[in-house]
Amino acid sequence: MKRLPELGNDTTVRLSRQGGFAAMQALSRPREIDFARCDEQQRGRICSVLEGCLPLATGMGGQGDRRYYQIELRYRDNQRDDELVLRIPEDRAPGELVRLWDKGEVS
Repeated sequence: MKRLPELGNDTTVRLSRQGGFAAMQALSRPREIDFARCDEQQRGRICSVLEGCLPLATGMGGQGDRRYYQIELRYRDNQRDDELVLRIPEDRAPGELVRLWDKGEVS
């Protein structure tokens, strides 16, 4: 089973909606969340959403007119910068991920 790496205060999460024939910046609306600006409870809720997305991630982006959510995690691992990119098909995306992308928060 896939697991998230250790995500600390130095983590940045970038969410965007990608794909489709008509790629429009307005639909992408990238959102960046800096863990240094979140309290521990907020980080925990975000990590729970991300953990739930791991089994849904695909290696490829949208095919044809399919859209997907791209999650880019930038973090430090053993004193070096690292990155993990997940692509979640829009039709399989959990509501909490959509809310995180749309509102920048989870309930």
